[in-house]
Amino acid sequence: MKYTQYFKKSKIENGPPHLNQDQHSRYFNIVALEYHIDQMNKLGFRSSVIFTHLEKQKNSIMRITKELEPEELLMELIELSK
Repeated sequence: MKYTQYFKKSKIENGPPHLNQDQHSRYFNIVALEYHIDQMNKLGFRSSVIFTHLEKQKNSIMRITKELEPEELLMELIELSK
C-alpha cells in the first residue's frame, strides 16, 4: 500500500491535492485497488483463482501508476489537473 500510505502522509502535511475529475478518479482507483489487494492478502486464502485475481489487480495498479514512485505519481496527478 505504498501509494495509499504516501497519499495519506501528503494529505496530512499539505492538505488534499487539487485534482480534476479524471485524476481524482485515478487517485481513488489506486487507493481502492491497494486496499482490495491488502484485504485479500490478510484473509490468507490460497487458491489459483484468488492468485489470478490478485495478479490482475496488481497489474492494474502498475498500469494506472505507470510504475512511478508515489512522489512522482502525485506530482503527475497534480500537473495533469492544471
